[in-house]
Amino acid sequence: MAASRICVITYDSFSRPDAVVREVVARLRAAGLRLGGLLQDGRPGNATECAMLFLEDIGTGQRIQAFEQREIDARGCRLDASGLATAATWLRQAVEDQPDILFVNRFGRQEVERRGLLDEIALAVAVEMPIVIAVNRSLLPAWHAFAGPDATYVAADADQIAGWCLDQAKRVAHT
Repeated sequence: MAASRICVITYDSFSRPDAVVREVVARLRAAGLRLGGLLQDGRPGNATECAMLFLEDIGTGQRIQAFEQREIDARGCRLDASGLATAATWLRQAVEDQPDILFVNRFGRQEVERRGLLDEIALAVAVEMPIVIAVNRSLLPAWHAFAGPDATYVAADADQIAGWCLDQAKRVAHT
């Protein structure tokens, strides 16, 4: 049986994987792998202010803010539709460029609701490229319904993730 082409980083609301994924990307670049996709960083929101969320195109380094800047008295955070559309374009281009490893920042609530980056994630899954994607443990049933259970599941551990990526790159090189 062939090893899964998908590495799912499981996390919960207390353990965001963003810094670990950024470290893995740096390690893999140093190893000479061609990488594509999206990185995410920011700070969580609270009762009085919206979260700050940035998405970065791994290939170009371009960054966008993913939440709308809302007025002080506005309630709740809203994803910026134009920012999300830009991120979708970046992710689709990364899939088309066929990197050694594709990083997808999240399979999140937007994707569960059949929005967000779902089409681009589906394309990457369909072409069977090696994918690293973060999925909150609470959304694993929705992930399984979308992509099936066949994946390698890891915690947000840079050594495990980088090891999986290097194994995938070796497999691809030998096919």
